[in-house]
Amino acid sequence: MDFLIKIFKALANEHRVKLLHTLMKKGEKEISELAQEIGIPYKTAARNLKILEQTNLVISRRWQGLVYYSLRNESALEYNKTLYNLILKRYRKVPK
Repeated sequence: MDFLIKIFKALANEHRVKLLHTLMKKGEKEISELAQEIGIPYKTAARNLKILEQTNLVISRRWQGLVYYSLRNESALEYNKTLYNLILKRYRKVPK
């Protein structure tokens, strides 16, 4: 499958967009913290973060048996900065 299509499919899910937005606001977080922050089960967060990682939007690291996620550096891929900016604009318009 074309990589661009994978990115758009990944961003077509509300949970994944919320996870990205949370990482933008809060920085690196452990999966259970992210799940609690947006109100979804741990397994749902883990599955969606794995999809975001496969599209190079987030990166993970393991530390003391826990998995932490953060945004992939904007300069890593040319489109990341644009996608992040679109998500930030969306949440400025949508009341919480």
